[in-house]
Amino acid sequence: MTSASKTSPVSRAALALLTTIAATLAACGGSADEEVGTLAASDRKVALAASQAPTANTPTQTLKVGTTIAGFPHKIDIYQPAGATRAIVFLHGHGGKSWYLAYDLKLNKAARTPVTKNIDWEWLTRNGVIAVFPQGQAKPGTTLGTWSNHVFDSGQDDVAFLMALARQLRNTYGITDVTLAGHSSGGVMTGRMWCEATSTFTRYTSIAGPMVTAEYPMPGHNCAPPALAPYDMVVGGSDTKLPIFTTGLVSPTPEQVAAGLTDSILVSEWFRHQGRALSACGEQPSLGSATPGPNWSQCGGTVRYRVVAGADHPIPSIEMYLGQRMVDRIAAFAR
Repeated sequence: MTSASKTSPVSRAALALLTTIAATLAACGGSADEEVGTLAASDRKVALAASQAPTANTPTQTLKVGTTIAGFPHKIDIYQPAGATRAIVFLHGHGGKSWYLAYDLKLNKAARTPVTKNIDWEWLTRNGVIAVFPQGQAKPGTTLGTWSNHVFDSGQDDVAFLMALARQLRNTYGITDVTLAGHSSGGVMTGRMWCEATSTFTRYTSIAGPMVTAEYPMPGHNCAPPALAPYDMVVGGSDTKLPIFTTGLVSPTPEQVAAGLTDSILVSEWFRHQGRALSACGEQPSLGSATPGPNWSQCGGTVRYRVVAGADHPIPSIEMYLGQRMVDRIAAFAR
């Protein structure tokens, strides 16, 4: 009796299925031997391989690198875990790279263009978050990627770009919850979006990026939000980068210094926090209402201002003194 006549109907079916898969892979340029093993293996091994094969069309994670939106040059990296219900768009600082911000946030384990094995899929899956990292552009004649936020000029209409990006994320992934978070110049851009196109995003988090208004850091850019959305600002109390914008600003009073507002930038953002709280819910925070940090929280926790004592400008410094991973803070604010 031949070996073929000894093969059970189930084994023959499994063998036929794998033979078909092998032929298909070979036709697409793949290696059939690499993908399904040697077809001359025993029927038992073939049937076992078939039973353990992953179900088709059920990816657990998807990484898109360098995608674009029609009409805009910005390259966009998207980390999508299965089952995500919301998205967070992260804006890097002046002269930064999208992938390096992902590295600073510990969502990319290597300081380079992301690859699947280096993404923190566990955090993304656990929090149900699609992480989105667009690349800021460099104005002709310059080399530093940035954002058009009234302090720097990328040569692009970044308000229109971010509006298009938020719209595409909602349409593509079927989500309604999209947060905007930015560091440094990206944080300043976050503030501009809250002031000028508030309804674009569900909520906003700025990291070491004070909001541009009539008083900071240059005149002529008032904040008059057309709608309202939660806003969270966190900045290091010993930031060494932001003071370059303090020219012409009033020095802090002794009362402000005692409250933890030790330079003009922190004082300026304190007034912006007061304005945001007044716009959002009519509250008027006082210097003495802070909890240790100092941390001011108004409007049921939807308008926050946190000064992290001792922290400098970089995200790792803020995280060290805050005692919290920055993406955890952003995700918690979103909840």
